[in-house]
Amino acid sequence: MQTKTAFSSKRFLLALMLCACSIILLQNDSIAADTSFTSQLIGIFAGLSVCFLLFLPAVYIKTHFDRDVVSLVSDSLPKLKIPVMTVYACYFVYTALYFLLPYTEMFHTKYFPEVSPCLITVLLLVCCVYAALKGVNVISRFGVFLFVFAMVTNFLMFGGSISELDWAHCTFALSGGIGEFFQNVVYFITPAFVIPIFACLSDSTQNFRLRQPIFALLFTGLKYTAVVFFICFALGDYARRQGFQTFLLSRVAHFASFAGIESFYQGLSTMSVFMIVSLLLCGITRSAEEGCRTKAIPLFAALILAGDVIAATNNSVKEILTDPTLFAAVTAAVAAVMPLIGILIGRKSNEQGNLHSIKHTGAAADGLQRLASD
Repeated sequence: MQTKTAFSSKRFLLALMLCACSIILLQNDSIAADTSFTSQLIGIFAGLSVCFLLFLPAVYIKTHFDRDVVSLVSDSLPKLKIPVMTVYACYFVYTALYFLLPYTEMFHTKYFPEVSPCLITVLLLVCCVYAALKGVNVISRFGVFLFVFAMVTNFLMFGGSISELDWAHCTFALSGGIGEFFQNVVYFITPAFVIPIFACLSDSTQNFRLRQPIFALLFTGLKYTAVVFFICFALGDYARRQGFQTFLLSRVAHFASFAGIESFYQGLSTMSVFMIVSLLLCGITRSAEEGCRTKAIPLFAALILAGDVIAATNNSVKEILTDPTLFAAVTAAVAAVMPLIGILIGRKSNEQGNLHSIKHTGAAADGLQRLASD
């Protein structure tokens, strides 16, 4: 593996942006149906504004210490390394299941009903293990290809849906209650799951600038806006009666006799989830030694598979693991609290280092003074 190889932070943020787009790709009745496009648009940018605020502690660590949370804690206070990595590992396993479960359900219900969702999970996890063994640098390179593919898919999906637009399907006036509005805001906070990934894996990135996460969140918001707009005005009430609305949008898109680009949608959603789980596996084993990591990655992949099997056979567990409100709350806590702990530890370590340096310099000066007097 090549996890220590330095690579561009722009490329890493691009990969995280593409990961965040999977939120809208796998959207399945999570957005309140009784809200207008304008209300949903406000919810998008309100949620992403919260994501930006949650990003700031991790950004502070990168800009002031040029480290990530794990390396900063490991160097400054090694006793906290295991607790910190335990929190991240548990969260990353939970996040992997949050995306795998709706993805395999969508694949199972829309494409191959005769294929078990667990079998789909196995095949995807095998690919993710291979990518995680290659390291974050290689995965971020794949993000460049995925970005190009996403642009092609978006062009086909949106361009092919223009002829279906009907302004009677939805309204620009504000509609919906406070509860529905906050449901949308909470749902659009869930892209903050990329923050713990950044906070855990950004140590090897270089040339980081604050504008990079800002642009990543901005482009993510534009992608969400475009999808929501076409769902509202091209699909209308039909989308409210069906699941996985973005999939439906890809199905109705057409250019003359060429109809349906669901294969492009399926490819984009598959590669997005693949990249998410691969990065999560890298994050889980972030602090493991080089030799141990090759064993730890398949082990945690097996743990994720076990959770997927349990959720597939127990609907109550599945509902808990895929609940957007719970996921947003846990994500916000991990995204904010863990970097704040790292900042406190890093500052304390710097103060102690400066104090030690001052004492050392003072002792040396006293020694020179005594030698001069002798």
